[in-house]
Amino acid sequence: MKPKNIDDAGRLEACKELILEHRAKAGPKATYELYGILFGRKVELDRIDHAPTSADFAGMIGKKRIASLFTAYDMVVEFRGNWKTDTEAKVIAWEAADVHA
Repeated sequence: MKPKNIDDAGRLEACKELILEHRAKAGPKATYELYGILFGRKVELDRIDHAPTSADFAGMIGKKRIASLFTAYDMVVEFRGNWKTDTEAKVIAWEAADVHA
């Protein structure tokens, strides 16, 4: 399945809130993190990968890798926390291209 960027501001903000809530409880954090989200009776959030720099993270977020994660997750979300606070972080999210078609 091909990844399709999610550009709806409300959905991106919801993803960011889930991640911020997780990061507040999780302990060790990385500046760059990749998450998988699975929707069901309960929303499940897994930290798939992490890196201290954007250069280290770049190899973890290729299109083929993102696409392969849709076998286990409904959404894949990139968290870029290279700002002063987590609330300023940037979130990029994808879903399988055939979802909501």
